[in-house]
Amino acid sequence: MIVKRAYRYRFYPTEEQAEQLARSFGCARWIYNWGLQQRTEAFYKHGQRLYYKDLAGQLKVLKQAPDTAWLAEVSNVVLQQALRHLDAAFARFFKKEAGYPTFKSRRGDQSCSYMSNAFTFRDGRLTLAKQREPLDIRWSRPLPEGAVPSSVTVTRTTGGKYYVSLLVEADVQPLPATTQETGIDLNVKELVLSTGQRFQPPKSLKRLEQRKRRYQRACRRKVAAAKKALGLDPNAPLPKGTRLPISNNLRQAHRQIGRVMERQANVRRDWQHKTTTTIVRENQVIAMEDLYVQGMTASAKGTAEQPGKNVRQKAGLNRAILDVGFGEIRRQIDYKAQWYGRTTVQIDRWYPSSRRCSSCGHIHRALRLSDRHWTCSSCGTRHDRDLNAARNILAAGQAILQGADALRIHE
Repeated sequence: MIVKRAYRYRFYPTEEQAEQLARSFGCARWIYNWGLQQRTEAFYKHGQRLYYKDLAGQLKVLKQAPDTAWLAEVSNVVLQQALRHLDAAFARFFKKEAGYPTFKSRRGDQSCSYMSNAFTFRDGRLTLAKQREPLDIRWSRPLPEGAVPSSVTVTRTTGGKYYVSLLVEADVQPLPATTQETGIDLNVKELVLSTGQRFQPPKSLKRLEQRKRRYQRACRRKVAAAKKALGLDPNAPLPKGTRLPISNNLRQAHRQIGRVMERQANVRRDWQHKTTTTIVRENQVIAMEDLYVQGMTASAKGTAEQPGKNVRQKAGLNRAILDVGFGEIRRQIDYKAQWYGRTTVQIDRWYPSSRRCSSCGHIHRALRLSDRHWTCSSCGTRHDRDLNAARNILAAGQAILQGADALRIHE
């Protein structure tokens, strides 16, 4: 099976390359935000819809204008790709797969993309447009034999590291068939399989979260001191149009937060990929719940008229859900199952998998979230809540594969 696959590597740019990439990041971000503003104003003021071809035709005019002539310092492909990414963001919005596109910030990770006409790749050496020397890439794993990148994305993280992602076509062979099937119950502490296997998120995520909070508190203190030096209230929002002087200590605090957040993302991604690969390799059929992660992680803060309850507890639950990454785990299992010849099935999110007895089918309606074990009042079976749910999810998935309708019981 031929699939498009991205290979990500770290590289170390020279000062000249870093400066040129910084310009590319800034121009790509500016064009994306400009395009978003143009499309938003055109729709709400004139009732028109603009697309990539409408905005790309104005790039030449922008590069010739005195105020935006600096756009000509970077490859035109970088600007075109920024508009294509905006077009893709609107496509996801119209399909109700994501929210309305938002403006990109100079804080956070910065990236830009190059198509094949804006880079050269020969003998394992990658040279980007507007650059004279190839990138100093650390090839941590080999590319598929004979692979030629169709596009390249360069990223600078908040921690100051540079990565390049090469999109290539790879031939993925399906895995040997197996008779084992499993259901997966996702919760904030671990992934529980109907086979009894349990996968817990790395404990280092909690330590990194504590470290990040410590750096964030230090950063807030430095921001408060800078406000006080300007004669402003340290606890009040910064007035519009006021530029806060950024000291070297504040800049260093921002970098520390970025490094910790990058480390958190790497640890989480590594655990997710190892876990999902293990599940896909060992099971022919994988059943999961169709969880509404966006709703599960919604804030409980409420409004000024109707403030929410247990806001801090809900915030902690949201953070735990996002640490596990329910949506990312499901996404990885879906595409890896497609690659390797496995079958996935989604169970309705309202199916009472935790309340149903996997032995006799009786529904225990009085089950609370704090009840980790319960005894069926009908057959007397003692259940582990998560293992019982995983077994019910597998049974429901098998029924759906046999032709049953989506299983849901309205309580």
